[in-house]
Amino acid sequence: MKDKTLIFGHRNPDTDSICSSIAYSKLKNILGNNTEPYRLGDVSKETQFALDYFDVAEPELLKTVKPTLGIIKSGSKAVIKDNDSLKTAREILTREKYSSLPVVNSENNKLEAMLHVSHLSNSYLDISTDYFFDLHYTTFENVVNSLECKLINGVLPKGRVLGSLKTLPEIGIEPKTQNGIVILSDLDRIDPSIDDYNISLLVLSSKEDLDVDLKGIKTPIIHTTFSIFKTFKLISQSISIHSILKNSPFYHFRTTDYIYDIQPLMKEADQTNFPIVNKNGEVYTTIRNKHLVDYARVNVILIDHNEKKQSVDGIETARILEIVDHHKFGDIETSEPLMIRAESVGCTSTIVYRLFEESNIIPDRQVAGLMLSAILSDTLLFKSPTTTKRDVEVAKKLEKLAGVDIQKYGMDLLVAGTSLADKTPLDILTMDMKEFTMGRYKTALAQVNTVDISSVIDQKQELEKHINKMISDNGYNLFMLVITDIVNKGSQILAYGDSTHLVTSAFGQPLENDSMWLKGVVSRKKQLVPVLMQASQEQD
Repeated sequence: MKDKTLIFGHRNPDTDSICSSIAYSKLKNILGNNTEPYRLGDVSKETQFALDYFDVAEPELLKTVKPTLGIIKSGSKAVIKDNDSLKTAREILTREKYSSLPVVNSENNKLEAMLHVSHLSNSYLDISTDYFFDLHYTTFENVVNSLECKLINGVLPKGRVLGSLKTLPEIGIEPKTQNGIVILSDLDRIDPSIDDYNISLLVLSSKEDLDVDLKGIKTPIIHTTFSIFKTFKLISQSISIHSILKNSPFYHFRTTDYIYDIQPLMKEADQTNFPIVNKNGEVYTTIRNKHLVDYARVNVILIDHNEKKQSVDGIETARILEIVDHHKFGDIETSEPLMIRAESVGCTSTIVYRLFEESNIIPDRQVAGLMLSAILSDTLLFKSPTTTKRDVEVAKKLEKLAGVDIQKYGMDLLVAGTSLADKTPLDILTMDMKEFTMGRYKTALAQVNTVDISSVIDQKQELEKHINKMISDNGYNLFMLVITDIVNKGSQILAYGDSTHLVTSAFGQPLENDSMWLKGVVSRKKQLVPVLMQASQEQD
């Protein structure tokens, strides 16, 4: 999503919103851009008819454009495994220049804890050689790695080191007893009798070149050129991180978390570095506050709308590159200039087709068919007062490119979209609902097209119940359901709320049983919203 531009229409999308997004994305991609069309809601029956007719897949559903932590490519990818040695952990912290890093389980790579550099320094002070390996976990392999040496005799034992860390000769080391790791600097003592001490691993500490006969000796032996003192110190750093980990609480986030949501937590937290894990619990990266300063915002193009409340969740966080629309302008704010293409026509696809013409590109049959469908839908087959001469001219050009008959295809399209048989009352109210702020009045206008108004009115009781709940939940002053008869060219409206007087004032007739017939009114944009806006201003 980060590397391409998202093109989408408004919420509760209609045919124009979907088809114009697809068509404009096609044009932009032909011109060398990387775009993808999306939808912000379910596809209506009418739109599905058009998509099926021209064999075009519906766009993917887009729920939000809020940037998630998954888009962050910076930070540290380094992790410390719980069986890594203190020495290894210190080297990783130093290399990454981080004061703390995530510790992961060595078996499944899942996040377990955070290791801070202070944990290492404190552990060095606390470590004692008495019962060293009984108190602290490490492996023979860690010991060898910490001394930066190799095995020169025998077989390196597997698993955990147990027992003591001592030098030979020393009190307590006797033949026939089990001993852990023993450090020896006297090379003259190396003979087959060393096997009598049952040493798990013998460390030869000598700067001298080894000139000893190891023939017949079974004891595992390694050689380091470090002094005995440094050898002790380095072996103490071989203990695993697991030995010093404490169950201290810490913040970590998921790649799916939104940047805007976690920023306040990061600012208030005591810790400096924050692990981000993927869906499997594995560390994706570790970030600091500075990594959120210049994160990449999602690039978007708005089609058939320009108001925040009609757009996708998180639109305020996106970078809006373009707006292509035929509505009045609302409250979208941008932080930088953008291309706006707005025309007073009946359909956004009419504008999109003009953009094809200006680019000297002829749309293929599928795209032409979708743009034609959008125009026929928005203009109600040219019966809507929003229809312009330009809409008709473009539709006739698209008719030839799409290879259909406008009247026959247009009526089939509209009829396909008017069937409400499988729609619940709530579906009817939300399938094409838009919010408007009219002065001090918060208003919602839902519209459905049909050839059988009575089938909707018969559900009035259930519709009223849902409308009243939506009014209560959202604080609407007015909710109108506009039931448009595409054959008889008029609309039956149902109006509810504490400001229904706006409706009677706007249209000059009373509501009877919360209902009113508006002859010749079919356009929400041109015949309903402007009149209600005027009425609200007169009330103020």
